[in-house]
Amino acid sequence: MEKYAVIKFASKQFLVQEGDVIELERQKIPLKISVLMYRDGSKRLVGEPELKEVSVKAVVLEEKLGKKVRVARFKKKSGYEKVKGHRQPMSIIKIEKISIGTEKAERAAKAEAKKVEKTEKPVKKPAAKKPVKKTVKKKETK
Repeated sequence: MEKYAVIKFASKQFLVQEGDVIELERQKIPLKISVLMYRDGSKRLVGEPELKEVSVKAVVLEEKLGKKVRVARFKKKSGYEKVKGHRQPMSIIKIEKISIGTEKAERAAKAEAKKVEKTEKPVKKPAAKKPVKKTVKKKETK
């Protein structure tokens, strides 16, 4: 194993490399992955508890149903039988890229530059609101 990472994903830990495919319970998009450890040849980083400078990019390939689980209830002399089945929704996820600091820092710098550009634009003041005329209904007397 040359380049790999230990990630925490969906309350489980996985040892992954680029190109690995993982099958687990259905996940919401965007995927939230935290990196616990990273190794690239002789370079090894261990997080306490996670590494902020290492990022793992993953993509959901497919969503399907898992194996059927059969749940049966039975009472021997009364003739009671009840059978239920369940198929857990599953996501198949592919690890595309494991990257360290420099790429993440570049993206952060670009985002920072965009924020600065947005703040430099002149701010338009909203037009003054016209006063609202209130109408009073008179009560009719009989």
